[in-house]
Amino acid sequence: MTNIFYLAFKVSRVRFWLYLGGTYLLGYMVGITDLNQLLNINFVIHLFFFMVPANIFLYGVNDISDKDTDMFNPKKDEKEYRAAEKDRKNLYLLVAASFIYGILLILFLQPDLVASAMFFSWMLLSTFYSVKPLRFKARPVLDFTSNFLYVIPALLAFYHATLIVPPFLPIFAAFMWTSAMHLFSAIPDIEADMKADLKTTAVVVGKRVSLFLCFAFWATFAMILVLVAPWNAPWNLLMLVYPSIPLYLLVRPSASVEKAYWYFPYYTGLFGMVLFLSLGIPLLGVG
Repeated sequence: MTNIFYLAFKVSRVRFWLYLGGTYLLGYMVGITDLNQLLNINFVIHLFFFMVPANIFLYGVNDISDKDTDMFNPKKDEKEYRAAEKDRKNLYLLVAASFIYGILLILFLQPDLVASAMFFSWMLLSTFYSVKPLRFKARPVLDFTSNFLYVIPALLAFYHATLIVPPFLPIFAAFMWTSAMHLFSAIPDIEADMKADLKTTAVVVGKRVSLFLCFAFWATFAMILVLVAPWNAPWNLLMLVYPSIPLYLLVRPSASVEKAYWYFPYYTGLFGMVLFLSLGIPLLGVG
């Protein structure tokens, strides 16, 4: 039987931790006025949740629900965890513990009903992205739009820091980013999903149209943030990398989408670090 801590590490997809934990951190950074607020115990508890237990819950539910499709997907052997019968008890235990952690945060550590609703919507999307009968991942358009669940931690963090709901434009930009990211990640799975009769958007429209949509979504994301960010913000040029990748893959069909996809967590981590420093340095009074 796999050690439960090793199982938690595998199930939580460590390379993707920053997609939830990092977005919560950045959302909080946008809202605070003093770096000492990073020591707030409520912030620390939520950051830990979105860094580890939230990923265990999201991907654990996915692994439990996707046995019908994972059998056709080679990346489950090479890059990700494939749910095994011998780990079933521990996998359910990890998912249940993460679920309980989230519910306790909703019940006891949210400042008001708005924050509770945001958090609860994340729990719902994280569940029904994979779980039948809704199973958004198997429904064209709903598969990538439900990926808004990756935006919610940032919205919640900003609200925790300010008690203000963020304006629409940056929310829409973030929605464009997550939509593109999901669609891009689905392209390498087209063959496996077709074998499993899973009709994702990528399966329905095909590789080239999917890449064009990724380009359009990421270009929209970049244009919006250029508009709302200061003209000399250091992340302006970094944002342009996202639409350039699907554009390059469209021009060079022989290039590997899958290889590019597995580099994304590293680039996004770099992008997040620059964003973090850009927001944090002015709070030190030196920017």
